Amino acid sequence: MRTETVITHVKCDICGKSNDKGFSVYRKRVAVLEIGSINEYGHFHKDISKNIVTKQLDLCKTCDDMANDRIIKSTSGMFTEKVYYSFQDVGEVME
Repeated sequence: MRTETVITHVKCDICGKSNDKGFSVYRKRVAVLEIGSINEYGHFHKDISKNIVTKQLDLCKTCDDMANDRIIKSTSGMFTEKVYYSFQDVGEVME
């Protein structure tokens, strides 16, 4: 028996714009800097290693263009599968 998954609602992983509201959202492989995690009390814990991984993200046209000039950073939630993405300027990475 063959099963097929159809996704009808897609939103940008960074800004949250949805294809339901007329924005084009595309899946793209980008480099992501993992900067740390948020614990169960809401406190941020910085990761010293700063791993860079490639991930497939759903990006709108605006975020896709900005991803060429900036670095995407990710913060994960402890004990959950939630990951928060945002942009970081290249100058901030050197810190």
